[in-house]
Amino acid sequence: QAEDGIRDTELWLGVQTCALPIYEDVVKNSIRDLEIHGEIFDLLCLPRNHYAKLNIHVGASYGDKPKAIDNFCRNVDRLSDAVRSRLTVENDDRASLYSTLDLLEVYKRVGTPIVHDLHHHGFCTGGLSNADALALAVSTWGDTTPVVHYSQSRATEYNDTSIKAHAHSDSYWTPVDTYGHDVDVMLECKHKELGLFKMRELLGKTI
Repeated sequence: QAEDGIRDTELWLGVQTCALPIYEDVVKNSIRDLEIHGEIFDLLCLPRNHYAKLNIHVGASYGDKPKAIDNFCRNVDRLSDAVRSRLTVENDDRASLYSTLDLLEVYKRVGTPIVHDLHHHGFCTGGLSNADALALAVSTWGDTTPVVHYSQSRATEYNDTSIKAHAHSDSYWTPVDTYGHDVDVMLECKHKELGLFKMRELLGKTI
């Protein structure tokens, strides 16, 4: 951890990188991508634990979530320790995909902590409130400080219904609510550092 208290050991892999695909060549490419990043983290001397996490989404559900989760877990078993020891999974922003509650089954089977995205949750709740879903995700992290993601709706930000509601905002107008949990927050707004300064302002912190 850096001296300024910023956690800088997260790598979010693209949506094309997941361990679920039903085609073996796609699975192999996804695993290769993950293994390359696991090797990079080793070369950087980052710990093989979830503090230095490799974050992915489970992928498509193919109309059968239980079967898809089963396939995902089997593919996770094919990963090296350099990847598996760092792997985390994140909830989705579409109701047809995976809520934080859905991901609990993945955690139980292969031990991957859940990165709860507060913005995504509004579109895929699994029947839980954001507070309850976050508490569930936090419970999967053991002794490692959990990570949560936070953005807001770009459509709301610009009052433009032509923009998809789940698109990430440029900045913030509401401070992040971690519901009393000790977590590290990854700010996913598009304006990056400017968004960080705005968040500090909203939280009443000195910049």
